[in-house]
Amino acid sequence: MKHYISIIILAIFLFSCNGHSKHWETLSQVESYIEEKPDRALVTLEQIDLSELSGKEEKAKHALLYSMALDKNFVDKTDFEVLQPAIDYYEDNGSATDKLRTYYYQGRIYQNAGNDALAMESFVKALSEGIESDDVLTQARIYFAQSKIYYSLYEWDNFIEANKKAAACFQEAGVSNSYTNCIIRIINGYTLKEDSENALQYIDECKRQLGTMSANRLTDFYSSYLTYLIKNGSKQEVDSTINEYINAVPVTRIDWLTISNAYIQIEQFDNALDAVSHYNENPDVTESLKYQALISEIYEHLGRYQEALDAYHKYMLASDSLDYAVIRQDTKFVEERHNLELQTLKEKESKMRVILCSALFIAILLAIIVFIRYRLKVNRMEKAIAEQETEKYRLLYLQMEEERDNLTNLLAQSDELAPDVKTAVGKRLELLNKFFTAFITNNSDIDRTASKEMEELLANKDTFMVSTKLAFAGSHPKFIKYLEERGLTDWEISYCCLYALGLKGKEVGSYIKMRSHYNNSSEVREKLGINEHDTNLGIYIRKLLKSFE
Repeated sequence: MKHYISIIILAIFLFSCNGHSKHWETLSQVESYIEEKPDRALVTLEQIDLSELSGKEEKAKHALLYSMALDKNFVDKTDFEVLQPAIDYYEDNGSATDKLRTYYYQGRIYQNAGNDALAMESFVKALSEGIESDDVLTQARIYFAQSKIYYSLYEWDNFIEANKKAAACFQEAGVSNSYTNCIIRIINGYTLKEDSENALQYIDECKRQLGTMSANRLTDFYSSYLTYLIKNGSKQEVDSTINEYINAVPVTRIDWLTISNAYIQIEQFDNALDAVSHYNENPDVTESLKYQALISEIYEHLGRYQEALDAYHKYMLASDSLDYAVIRQDTKFVEERHNLELQTLKEKESKMRVILCSALFIAILLAIIVFIRYRLKVNRMEKAIAEQETEKYRLLYLQMEEERDNLTNLLAQSDELAPDVKTAVGKRLELLNKFFTAFITNNSDIDRTASKEMEELLANKDTFMVSTKLAFAGSHPKFIKYLEERGLTDWEISYCCLYALGLKGKEVGSYIKMRSHYNNSSEVREKLGINEHDTNLGIYIRKLLKSFE
């Protein structure tokens, strides 16, 4: 069998294998910039032919990244057509981060479809399965998504707590705008709970960041601050903050419903009516409810009682609709149910130990029977594998034999070869002949000598690359001459010869172990006049070699 091993070592000159397709490197690159450039990531992922992806892991990675890119580009999916390969694979495989992200985007799809109960289950599972992940940004988004569900259920304590966790994660990740958004939501939660002391604490935190807030965040802050002052501030504070709000935020971004409500509280009803007239109705039930309540109260104070009554009827209809939607949700019990399931699982594990001890004797007997059948099956499989390997080695042997004949014919034309080329070809032919001698005579001493020489040759990368270039200069002089005419250096020509041997880009980089591998590849592409996206460099080099044969 040792001569087979020697042949496999030699085959690195011509063949290599990789568990991933050519797209694996692209997927890794997309993962590195998807947060900063989600639009570019989406375009790149959509250009990948799914039929060219190799294996479940690669398909799962593509599915997860594609789902992330869609979500970041505000494409709200309501089905699992894209994400399903990731769900299937990462359920039992992958890192804690893979699981964290997969279950988060599963929850987002449920949320988009309006199923908050299943969404919450996915979020809870994401945090449980991804507990060891260092992806704080995804953790922050999970807590934020949970807070939205708690808000819809009027669970203010859970709403506040979820936003605090999200804020801490966003702050750790350095995403200041999202951090501020969470702080504003915490203010809303404490205001709804009528906890003015804690609300004021977070209001002060927001005021310290007014200079860095976006227009949207300024709108959210002033709306929350006014809502707090309506309950806890003086008329003068409310009036002053209304003016500050209107001056600080573009008119198109002002929350006119909150402005109108503030004017009502300080009894400026004409101003309240003028403010609410700027509001454009939208399908959001909560906003519609707030609008009808405000306009009903304004009309009543202005003595327009029929209009006030009509608005009140609309308010009641919207209120009934919202109450019905909340009743249908059972999300509030999901986390408690999850904790109960964990406790039940522990109890089951304890009972299972007793059952396993009782069944151990039967298991041993069954194991003996299974082992005997397994050995018979393994023997048959080993025989089949041995036959396949024999055929594979036979083909490799024929290819080596052809290479030996080519080198022999080349040496026969020694007068036309440069001395250094002749020496390189001679050494390779000598090494090949040692492998053939070991194969024919089954001489382990010769086999060990040839293997040692092979290892030494491969270990000295510079020597190997130079000798490879010289060998190609003898066997394919037109190929080498073409590369020289294109301005490639000796090292770059040797670099191209590695591709000509059959190696792939990742394997070339692994062999030469240079961080500048991709820079070298780009420089070679530029000299050869091929674009980065035109074709694979290895494929181009091998086609070029074949064209000069």
